[in-house]
Amino acid sequence: MDKRNIKNLLREMPFLRWVLTYHKQREDKYLAHLRAPYIPLLEKWLDSDTSIISSNCFAGRVMQDLDMQYNTPTLGLYFMYPDYIEFLRHLEFYLKEAKITFVEHSKYALGDERRAKWKHWYPIGWLDGKVEIHFLHYHTEEEAATKWYRRAARVNLNKLLVIGMEQNLCKAEDIQAFDALPFKNKFIFTSKDIPTESNVFIKEFAKTGEVGDPYRKGHVFYRYLTQRLTTKTNISMK
Repeated sequence: MDKRNIKNLLREMPFLRWVLTYHKQREDKYLAHLRAPYIPLLEKWLDSDTSIISSNCFAGRVMQDLDMQYNTPTLGLYFMYPDYIEFLRHLEFYLKEAKITFVEHSKYALGDERRAKWKHWYPIGWLDGKVEIHFLHYHTEEEAATKWYRRAARVNLNKLLVIGMEQNLCKAEDIQAFDALPFKNKFIFTSKDIPTESNVFIKEFAKTGEVGDPYRKGHVFYRYLTQRLTTKTNISMK
């Protein structure tokens, strides 16, 4: 029996399930407390018409904290970096025209390894046969496709905040490619002090080679994001 099956079996034990739920609720409350000071600052810059495009679950973290409508499809999922850059380069096409086909295996060995270790099976889809999406927090292909198309249709291309993160096979050339994208409001969080306009160097991750979990470390990302929004004079989100 693999580790995922063992964990799932343990979750079925009533007392242990209660303990795990209680622990998670306490942790969630503590993490929400850490993020709370930054939420009014984010609300100053972002409104309900802003669409946040992100390479992982960070858009969902922000939109949940600000009680925003899900007007972006990049929620509960992640991209490997070569695919994310391709997605952003032709954003309108991939949001408005491209169709999803689901595949049995990732084109990346890391993708299949991660899904095998995850707590449940999840769909992997390709947009237009090119851009691979890992629907991490979805359980069926129908759910993934339905929510993707519905939320993609809501995206406000005139009011975007585009977020990148040094994760998921992101290399130095991807950070440079992100910086060259033609979006006015874009930031990429990295563990490297690279002198590009969009780079947000997070010193807490300098020794790790990539940035951390945007949910568990949301307060760290919020601190750096609000600092950048405050100091960057040409940002206009409202």
